[in-house]
Amino acid sequence: MKKSTGFLLGIGAGMAAGAVAGIMAPQSSRRTVKKQMNQSMHKLGAAMEQAADSAVSSMG
Repeated sequence: MKKSTGFLLGIGAGMAAGAVAGIMAPQSSRRTVKKQMNQSMHKLGAAMEQAADSAVSSMG
């Protein structure tokens, strides 16, 4: 249980730090960061979908 609590606290701290950095960044760089985040989230989603498909196909 302690491992998951530490993990969740770390995620929360990282999100808070990212929010502060985003607020302090100039408007033009915010757009660039948002575009990069959208691209990386898309790649992550595709990778997770591929991993799930692979796991399902290996099970059955």
